[in-house]
Amino acid sequence: MNFKISKELQIGLLVIITLAVTFFGVNYLKGINIFNPTNYYYLKLDRINGLVETNDVTIRGYKVGLVKEIIYDYDNPASDVLVVLQVDDDLKIPVGSKAALVSALVGSPSIELHLNASCDQIYKRGDTIDSYIDEGVFNSITEEIMPRIQTIIPQLDSLIVSLNMIAQNRTIESSLANINSITKNLNHASVGINKIVDKDVPLLCSNINGVMGNLSVVSSNLKAVDFKTTISQLNRTLIGVQGVTDKLNNGSGTLGLLLTNRELYDNLNTTVGSANELLVDLKAHPKRYINVSVFGRKNE
Repeated sequence: MNFKISKELQIGLLVIITLAVTFFGVNYLKGINIFNPTNYYYLKLDRINGLVETNDVTIRGYKVGLVKEIIYDYDNPASDVLVVLQVDDDLKIPVGSKAALVSALVGSPSIELHLNASCDQIYKRGDTIDSYIDEGVFNSITEEIMPRIQTIIPQLDSLIVSLNMIAQNRTIESSLANINSITKNLNHASVGINKIVDKDVPLLCSNINGVMGNLSVVSSNLKAVDFKTTISQLNRTLIGVQGVTDKLNNGSGTLGLLLTNRELYDNLNTTVGSANELLVDLKAHPKRYINVSVFGRKNE
């Protein structure tokens, strides 16, 4: 007996398989494992800060579930937003545990469970867990950085106005032109300095080398001089001069007597005065001292 499948049945099976693959695929992309039994819990939040379905539910960074559904009551806008959590069936949440909505600086927010390890009672499936919003980095930005930004904004406004005025000022163009000309002059000066370095500096270095050579020769000559003998001779000369000076001071010798004997000085002074008077009288009356006879006759 041959069993033949009709085309309608084949098409129906194909549609069912397609729907099943689509269902499993969509849930897999959402991170939902339909073969893993799960529990459902509820949270009530006054705001969700961008939380969406399929966001992670974690405990100390480890993923234990996801956000299954977010429900907003349009008929009662003042009511809290209801968040449905889907977590692993093996996870037991003690009574008194809390769920925190954590806002990330980069990426989507998540739900962080903080378990109460001191309680033995366990939340039942479908219970509502106490929750709060952990602002984290955004709270510090709002409370600390934003006031500073608000004080900086007026200053930025005035700065932008000043920059606009400067940009519209035509003197900037002339200043830039002057800077350009100064740069060109510096380039020309740099070329001149390079020429000096290439030509004059080697010549100067050669002259310095010659001077250093001469200094070396002078140093060698000075090294050859017998300074010890020269200083010894100089000491002997100074000793002799010191002896002559002592003799003069003590009145020894002719010069010493002239320098120290007052009576000899007075006699010499008197003699010089008499000689001077004699010369004056000789000039005035030469015949008194010179007697000349032409014919041999004696003149009285």
